[in-house]
Amino acid sequence: MNSPVLSPDEPASNSDAMIAIVFLKDGDQSCLSSISLALRQSWPDSSINISDNTESKPLFVFHDNSLGGSVMFMDVKAPLAETDPEFRNAWFWPIAWEEVSQHQAHIIITIFGGKSAKQKALALQRMLQSILTSIPSTIGVAYPSSGTLLPTSMVLQVLEKNAEVAVPLFVSCLFAKEDQSRFPAPSIFCSTEGLANFGLKNVEARGYPGDVPDLHEFILAFATYLIEHQANVSDGDTVGSGKQKVLIKTEKSLIRENQVYSLYFQE
Repeated sequence: MNSPVLSPDEPASNSDAMIAIVFLKDGDQSCLSSISLALRQSWPDSSINISDNTESKPLFVFHDNSLGGSVMFMDVKAPLAETDPEFRNAWFWPIAWEEVSQHQAHIIITIFGGKSAKQKALALQRMLQSILTSIPSTIGVAYPSSGTLLPTSMVLQVLEKNAEVAVPLFVSCLFAKEDQSRFPAPSIFCSTEGLANFGLKNVEARGYPGDVPDLHEFILAFATYLIEHQANVSDGDTVGSGKQKVLIKTEKSLIRENQVYSLYFQE
């Protein structure tokens, strides 16, 4: 990256809560003790309050000096449809609808407060890791704000680096074929969703000549850089090294009204 400018303060959007949904194979309320244990393991500080509600929709509420949150167990199916964007864009999980549609209950995790979006994200990751490892019947996790949907095995994999934001959980990618007349070689278009939650512009890739998995990896690596450094990239900067330098333009999104970072792999 050419001379990125680091933003000293994250935008006001970081005050928004972060919410994840965990899908369960069954609605057995015996998992409530596991949730309570997971909370105490994730938030061991003695100043944290955990309120156990034993009604049909148990709610656990917790907080420390800067962060707060809740975990709600719902002994019902979540309102889902096979045509939802989460299922259309589940590139890492081709049989997502087949598996998630069989869920019988779900858990809603909410994290709020804190000093930054990254702080909330890491707290949500810690909570997710505890719940996924303590409740065997979990199927997968959705992050509604970005439309991300991942199977439990992959979520646990991306949560292994405790000090870093698990970008595949918070940022989703939409892929499409580019107009054949726009670039010299057949290519792929990509648009992200979710970076705004971190006070950042979303990213669009233009004219990528390779395959979707390789582009996906490149975009997630760039998104990780933006989140970890809160980088303010300038129009005309480049990303990559050697022969793989990619021009960055700040321009209106091809599919939305807002400005994005467009990465041009071809001119």
